Amino acid sequence: MYENENLEQIENWLKTGLSQSPERFSEMFYFDKRDNQFFSLLITDYFIFEDGFEIDKKTSTNYSEGTLKLLADRMQRIENDDSSILAVRRFGELAEEELLSKMDSFLNLNAVDIESASVWEIEESGDVTIDLRDEKTKYWWQFWK
Repeated sequence: MYENENLEQIENWLKTGLSQSPERFSEMFYFDKRDNQFFSLLITDYFIFEDGFEIDKKTSTNYSEGTLKLLADRMQRIENDDSSILAVRRFGELAEEELLSKMDSFLNLNAVDIESASVWEIEESGDVTIDLRDEKTKYWWQFWK
């Protein structure tokens, strides 16, 4: 559909987001109008932060400091129903024609300028490790001891 490599990346990203199952929430897709950027959040990203979006001391990740700041900012804005963060609706499997129609609708209804928009790409190694032991070195599943 698009000739420009950036536009093709956006099209592929939107197709992926729109065709996600409405019943699965391992990854959520959004558009940030403030930054003019498409992005997604993994469910595991939420385990990195405590209340108030401070980094949880029992969690470690390979994300850079800049990525963590942007994640916290966007998560906080989503939690606060910031109107500049738009959720991409999930339709599940659609025929190609329907998918392109949904994609065009999203872009047009939200006045997204795809010529200047981008897709947020984060570090490949965004591993998250969560220590589920309490302070006394009990494992979380040993609550009866």
